[in-house]
Amino acid sequence: MTGPPLPGIEKNLIYPEIQEKLLDNGVRVLLANDRRLPRVSILLAVKAGYVCNPDDNLSLIPLAIDLIKEGTQSRSSRDIADFTDRWAIDYQGDASMEHSSFSVTSLINCLEPALELLPDLVLNPTFPSKEFTKAKIRWRSRLMARRSQSSFLAQENNYRTLFRGHPYSRANLKLEHLEILERNLIEKIYRQFYVPQSSYILFSGPLEMKDAVELSEHYFGDWKGQASSSSKYPPTRPLEKPTVHLIHRPASVQSTILVSGRGLSKTHSDFISLKVANQILGGGGTARLFLNLREDKGYTYGAYSQIRSYKDEGLFWAEANVKTESTRESVEEILKELGRMGHRAPSKKELQRCQSELVGAFIRQTESTSSIGQLEIDRHLYQLPADFYREFIPRIRETTREQVLKISQYIFDPTRVVITLVADRNLVESELTGLGKLHVYDTEGNNI
Repeated sequence: MTGPPLPGIEKNLIYPEIQEKLLDNGVRVLLANDRRLPRVSILLAVKAGYVCNPDDNLSLIPLAIDLIKEGTQSRSSRDIADFTDRWAIDYQGDASMEHSSFSVTSLINCLEPALELLPDLVLNPTFPSKEFTKAKIRWRSRLMARRSQSSFLAQENNYRTLFRGHPYSRANLKLEHLEILERNLIEKIYRQFYVPQSSYILFSGPLEMKDAVELSEHYFGDWKGQASSSSKYPPTRPLEKPTVHLIHRPASVQSTILVSGRGLSKTHSDFISLKVANQILGGGGTARLFLNLREDKGYTYGAYSQIRSYKDEGLFWAEANVKTESTRESVEEILKELGRMGHRAPSKKELQRCQSELVGAFIRQTESTSSIGQLEIDRHLYQLPADFYREFIPRIRETTREQVLKISQYIFDPTRVVITLVADRNLVESELTGLGKLHVYDTEGNNI
């Protein structure tokens, strides 16, 4: 009887050439030419995100991005909604830790209306007072809903603890910041950071480069603004020993666990090795955490690990929602798997399986020219090498067992972690003795 088929070796991935041109005002135009469908998408990415928020109000950037679609100098919120419906334009706006993105997608014969809308939204927002009040009400409800989720509470503490005193701690806005928010502060921070020198425009669809450049110059060529001087981030404090952060959530029927530590920036030479190591640790249903905590112990429906990488640094975390009575044992098993990663290199078979999983995921990510274009935007935003994604698959395949062991010893060190738990304090606190210095909070983040 034969076993399951082995993963196949991918064919050479054809990574198309992404053309680019720098405009006089500092905007960089990119084109991912794709003539298979009569659709075009235009993505405007800006080097501005949550890190731009001041510490005394983390709600400025999220509300600014939300309000852009609510009014410009020539269009009301209703006008914008009617315009997108009339021309079948899909608009999306989003902010992340270090970047923001604004995109429109339409049929190619609606390209001009789409291009008329995007710069109007991004260059001429008025942040109307009436819509500002409505947005605050929406976000208040959204925040209250988030605070009822144990995963949100765990991640909030995770970033706050790992990056205390660092801009990366600004991942989640606070309700009290929303309450004191003033409309003029939103406009001020938007004008400060959303400028042409920090921006990239990606066209994906059946276009020629000369057309993309001409359209960009016509619609974005008059965009003015001076980029703010980039301030260097302060160094993060080293993690020297485990600490335990218990968020008391009364009547919780399970425990949410995050065991986290510092990771690597995207530009770090060992970034690819860390991706492979993380896939082995907790990248899916065949990884070590899942096989241990679910398949062997039955503590949870699933246990995984993830990495997040930013311009200067990153983090990793191992996570699981477990039965309350198995809280202590689950933390110990996660710590054991972290230590195991740094004590013995993975087997050849385990390494090959995880490499194939990562390669398959990357190939799916490059199924469309527009998604490849977004990878190129990512490469520019993080100032990655020109061949970073072209050589991604070979670099995954070339990662050795010894490299995985070495990076695991450095990153997955169980003596330098933050253990975050969201659970009923009365049911788990006595079980946490000896895991590390204990800090207890309520669901608003206040010390108890």
